[in-house]
Amino acid sequence: MLPERVEHCVDAFMAACSQPEKRQRLIAFYGGSFTGIETKLFDRYLKTASNLVKRGVVHGAKASTRPDMVSPEIVKKLKDAGFVELELGAQSMDDKVLFLSGRGHTSQNTIEASAHIKKSGLRLGLQIMPGLPGEDRKSFASTVDMIASLQPDTGRIYPTVILAGTQLERMYDRGKYIPLKIEEALHRALFAYINLVEKGCIILRMGLPPSDNLKVIAGPYHPSFGYLVHCLAFRCMIEHLQKKQSKKLLVWVHPRDVAELIGYKRCNQIEHGFSYMVDGSLPRGCLATDTGAESTCLYLRDIIGSVL
Repeated sequence: MLPERVEHCVDAFMAACSQPEKRQRLIAFYGGSFTGIETKLFDRYLKTASNLVKRGVVHGAKASTRPDMVSPEIVKKLKDAGFVELELGAQSMDDKVLFLSGRGHTSQNTIEASAHIKKSGLRLGLQIMPGLPGEDRKSFASTVDMIASLQPDTGRIYPTVILAGTQLERMYDRGKYIPLKIEEALHRALFAYINLVEKGCIILRMGLPPSDNLKVIAGPYHPSFGYLVHCLAFRCMIEHLQKKQSKKLLVWVHPRDVAELIGYKRCNQIEHGFSYMVDGSLPRGCLATDTGAESTCLYLRDIIGSVL
C-alpha cells in the first residue's frame, strides 16, 4: 500500500471502531524489512506515521526489520517520527545456523542493532525460529540465553515450517533438511517462553498465524500452536507434582487457565487423571496443591529444567 493511502485507511478503520479513545492505538509496518526499503519510500512512510501520531489518531508506530538494516541514524529517524518499538528478525544467535539458513545476517548484527534500539528508548522486539537448518537443542538453548541477555521488551516464537516455493522446500525435497516434529517444537517454544517471560519479556505470539495464503508443505504448524505450548506447560507441571505424591492429584488453578490445564481435547486430564478446582486468587500460569504436609504453588520457572 502506498504511504498516501495508509493515512486514509487508518482514518476509515478508526471511524468504524467502537470507543477507540479507550484503546491504545498503534500502527504497525510488518511483512518485510521496513528499514531496508528504498530511502525516499521509507521517508514517505515515516511522514505518514508522523502525521497520524501528531493528529492523535494513533499513539505511536512500530515495525519489523532485519538486524543488519538498523543503524543509529535509522533509529533516530524512527524515534523522531513517533515510533515506539522496533522488532528484529533475529531467528537464531548461532552463526552456523544463520549461514545454513541463508538469513544474510550474523548474531553480532542482532547484538549491535538491539543496543541501538535500547539506547534510543524504543522498545525492543526479538523474533526467533526454533528448528532452522543446523540447529540442535544445545544451539537453541544458547540462542535463548543470548536473546534473553539482550533484554527484549517483546518477543515472538515462530517454529520453522516449510512453505511452498521456498529454498527450504527445495532442501526438504532433496533430503537436506528435516523439520522438527510438533512435540519437539512445542518443547523448544516452551523453553524459550519460560526463559524470556522470566526476564520480563512479553511474548506476543507463538506459531504462525492462520492465513488463507499460507501454504505449509511440512513442519510443526498448528493454527493454535501457542495454546498447545501452554497446554504442554501445565502437563509438565502436573507430571512434576505427581512425582511427589502417590494419591490422586488435586490441583487448584486460575479459572482462565482451565482450558490449558486440561489440554487439547482434554489430553492432559485423560493421560494423568488429576482433578482440579478453580481459584481466582491464584496467579495465572500457576498450580496449587495440598501435599498433606503443606500447600505448594508451582510456577513455570519451577519446571524449566525438565522442558528440554
